[in-house]
Amino acid sequence: MFRSAMSHISLKAPDPESAAAFYEDFLGMVREAPDTPSTIGAIRLGFGRGHHVVEIVQGEVGLDHFAFEIGDESEMLALKSRLQANGVDFLPCHAERAASDSFAIADPDGNRVEFHGLIDRSGEKSDRLCPDRIQHLALATPDASRLTRFYTEVLGFRISDKMGEGAGFWIRSSQEHHSLAIFQREHGKGLDHYSFDIAGWEDFKVWCDHFSRKGVPVAWGPGRHGIGDNLFIMFHDAVGYLIEFSAEMELFGDGIAKERERWDDYGRAASLWGPVPEFRNRQVEVVGDPLSDG
Repeated sequence: MFRSAMSHISLKAPDPESAAAFYEDFLGMVREAPDTPSTIGAIRLGFGRGHHVVEIVQGEVGLDHFAFEIGDESEMLALKSRLQANGVDFLPCHAERAASDSFAIADPDGNRVEFHGLIDRSGEKSDRLCPDRIQHLALATPDASRLTRFYTEVLGFRISDKMGEGAGFWIRSSQEHHSLAIFQREHGKGLDHYSFDIAGWEDFKVWCDHFSRKGVPVAWGPGRHGIGDNLFIMFHDAVGYLIEFSAEMELFGDGIAKERERWDDYGRAASLWGPVPEFRNRQVEVVGDPLSDG
């Protein structure tokens, strides 16, 4: 199994300053100094002096790119070899903003995906209220089966769960149930949501109270997903991006190579504790070709 962890996400916003203020004021993030070379053309925010987890760039609302950290140099080399063998082109990286060992590709939907080696996370812990780490994201696509094949057969992710016949796939690059989810959506593609990890149930109460004081409505939750078994809440940032806070995600052993279960009840898959709100209802559609179980 290809081993990696989500490193950061880059989002486009018409007004990057107001977008960044949300992450500073409501999520306790710290902005990188604007005079550092890595911030040229971007606002980068993190949990302290360590690597950024959110990058905001000027543009129409949409995903700019997302990145995975690969801790083993041999994994990096093996991934590059697989990409070359499958005819995947490497994209140029931003000279100032990219890590020295970074490389980038485009997936079949045109999403830019970056990879880099281990990064400095010293100085990230403090007494501020902020999430623990960025953990996963979900993509919408007109062809979930095709996109999932790319991430599993070319990049080396593994399937943990799937919804119906090609409606959604939850795939992993570590022991955690998913580092990427892929949802079928006939119209539109790109970012569905992204997620931060927090420690546990007590933290959900702290965050929900914090959001209430700050005037940020919780759009969904607290709840527990059937797929992944994780606790969650969801809310929107100032631009409208959907953010999830998650805890207690299911863990997998290395010996599990294929999907464990197929879910056909979207309501149970999405929420074990109650109904799915209207804004999320039918976000994954049971259309498209199924992936082979072989």
